[in-house]
Amino acid sequence: MAATIWTRQPTTWHDPKWGWIVLPIAVKGHQVSLDELAASERSSFSKLLKRMPDCVLVRLAGRVCALSRTKVLGVTSMTDATDLEKAAMAAALRPLGEYVASIGMQRPLADYTREEVLTLIEVVVTTYQTYFRENNDEIPF
Repeated sequence: MAATIWTRQPTTWHDPKWGWIVLPIAVKGHQVSLDELAASERSSFSKLLKRMPDCVLVRLAGRVCALSRTKVLGVTSMTDATDLEKAAMAAALRPLGEYVASIGMQRPLADYTREEVLTLIEVVVTTYQTYFRENNDEIPF
């Protein structure tokens, strides 16, 4: 599964077929490996990546482009979560449910205020980290 990527800065690149493409901040795309490309693209991007090793290949707006790592925010999925990670996620369900119930379960997430979303994140991350701290001596936080 390809890692999901969001643009950290406005991105501009030139595509021979489309011309100049300009995307705003926070456009969602997917990281692409050379193996996923057609042979003609693979050759071109391989040469480009050798000259510019700080770039990653990203599929944005239906096109593959090479963007500087400084322009993307990578988010990797937890595809192979350990049993401890799965248990920590499960431990976060009760506090998450209690918080959502306290602000109104009937409300869609899009209607949450910024502060409510930040509190929701804090509840989940704190519970997850606490579970790790209490159940794994190797984690230093």
